[in-house]
Amino acid sequence: MTSDGPPENVVQDQVRSLLENEMIRLWEPPYTTENKDATPELKILAEKYALQLCIDLRNVESILESLRCTSLQGLSAKKTFEDTGLATIRITYTSNGKRKEKTRLTTKLNISAGDLRAEIAQLTGMNEGHVKLIMNSKVLKMDRSLAEQNVKNNSLIMVMQITVTEEEAKEQEMVFQEEMKEQDECKAKISRTRKGAEILAQHGENSNVPYLEIADQKGRPIPIPAEEKKALLLAMTLHEKGRAFMKKRDYASALLYLLDADEEFGKCGSELLNTVDNHAVLQLEVVWCFLQLEQLDCLRDAEERLRRAQTRLNNCYGENLERLYNLKGSTANEQVLYLRLKLLQGVVLYHKGKLQQARKHLNEAEILLGKLCVDDKKVVQLMSLGFTAQEARLGLRACDDDINFAASHIYQRREEKAEIRRKERAERKRKKQEAINSLVALGYSEKAAAKAFRSANNNLEHAIEILQYSPEPFYQDDEAGPSTRIEISDEAINQVAFLGFDPSAAEVALRRFNGNIERAVQALMDHSGYLPSSLVNSPPSSSSPEDMEVEEPSEEKRKEREIVEEVLADIPEHEEDYLDMTLEEEKEVVIKYKTWLQGSQQSTS
Repeated sequence: MTSDGPPENVVQDQVRSLLENEMIRLWEPPYTTENKDATPELKILAEKYALQLCIDLRNVESILESLRCTSLQGLSAKKTFEDTGLATIRITYTSNGKRKEKTRLTTKLNISAGDLRAEIAQLTGMNEGHVKLIMNSKVLKMDRSLAEQNVKNNSLIMVMQITVTEEEAKEQEMVFQEEMKEQDECKAKISRTRKGAEILAQHGENSNVPYLEIADQKGRPIPIPAEEKKALLLAMTLHEKGRAFMKKRDYASALLYLLDADEEFGKCGSELLNTVDNHAVLQLEVVWCFLQLEQLDCLRDAEERLRRAQTRLNNCYGENLERLYNLKGSTANEQVLYLRLKLLQGVVLYHKGKLQQARKHLNEAEILLGKLCVDDKKVVQLMSLGFTAQEARLGLRACDDDINFAASHIYQRREEKAEIRRKERAERKRKKQEAINSLVALGYSEKAAAKAFRSANNNLEHAIEILQYSPEPFYQDDEAGPSTRIEISDEAINQVAFLGFDPSAAEVALRRFNGNIERAVQALMDHSGYLPSSLVNSPPSSSSPEDMEVEEPSEEKRKEREIVEEVLADIPEHEEDYLDMTLEEEKEVVIKYKTWLQGSQQSTS
């Protein structure tokens, strides 16, 4: 094999795939004698595969013999399991020297995954608190037994070590104190993300406008059934957290969040998942992490994920992207998803030893890559006009790298989003006026109705109760204080609503605190997203916003606010953030695999 050809582990993966496809058992005749020795038939098989894979014969012979011996060891382990109940677990991990290592452990299957982790940590010298165990793309739960999680004799478990800097470890210890002594840092981070998502989901359950909304390609919200909302919010939050790690190229951490997100998406109805592209994008990103982490065993099982991704994309966009084009007038930015899909399909086919099919997909990916790459100089030019780098890349890609059309496209997209926000604002005002008119029809003045509705956080039934039972009549023509006199801008309301609060509740809080965004947000956080009537109607101690005191939040509320802020920090502002790829990594993968294909051909010529 030449230096340009694939590495040994990749060739071994290809050979193993061919054996599986042909259902060949190397440990049986005609490849193994009764004395467990290799037969001449093994060399004949090696010649066949060397020709098929364009690999040097000696390498294929060596790989086949290694696999044959491994199979015999597996048979021996099976007999041991049958005789003693001790299962042999195959372990793969990366050593401190960054080398891929393999080992075996014998254990009872009734022990917990946590006990197995302790044994692995002792064997490898890893920090037990920073170890995750993954089998078949699933993270093993430490408090459950191996048998409960379908771990069997001869199962393969991937050991993933999550490292943190000393500064990060200290910071986490301060935040969690006793908790962090008992949980590994990565699990704690995922736990915090889940907690933040659940808090935000609770905001969504209490309003008609959830914090995270599923939107179409124009940015228009898609209604979500209430029963699916919590799982969807949690899935989206975990997904975004994983994507944030992917941007840093921390694929080990990203994979853990993405696999958790996949589990939560599974709790949503298939009809919803066929309507949006979130789940398809997630499948592509999980397989991308497998590739970047060189988890070849997972890659070979990635075919089903890619099939699922393609089905979801076809359902969402149309098989020929016709649904997307009719909605958006362009398909260029979404083409990056198909580029990654084609590329990953080619990679999986390569590892399965299907070189001709792999070459076809890689060539298609390379052509698409050439069409979707944008000129960096034009990105800089658009940035000089006041656009962000993200807007510039997306605009250029949507307009075939034409800088003039791209500038017009970005202006148009900004105006479309502003129009959507204006319509949403008008709709909120319309619903509010309808509710006030309903109260006026009951005999109350418009001023009293408006004040009661605002005090009830825009809840009509609660407003009626306030008007009927309040010890201080709302129908008096008294002034309601500074909150009714100040004008609140749409920008201020949107700024507070972006943090996860109902826009109507945001307006009420901003009026109560004379437009002070910081105090409005703090009050909403302290009162679960809605100000109580007592706070809405209480007169401020001074007309100055600085003098308006908010009840000191409890320690629990402060922690909740910190957790939510951590979650929000990874939520992108641009709705097409997931389509904004520089394509540098994709180009590296295309070059690597095409080089391997070319190197394989040269090695046999």
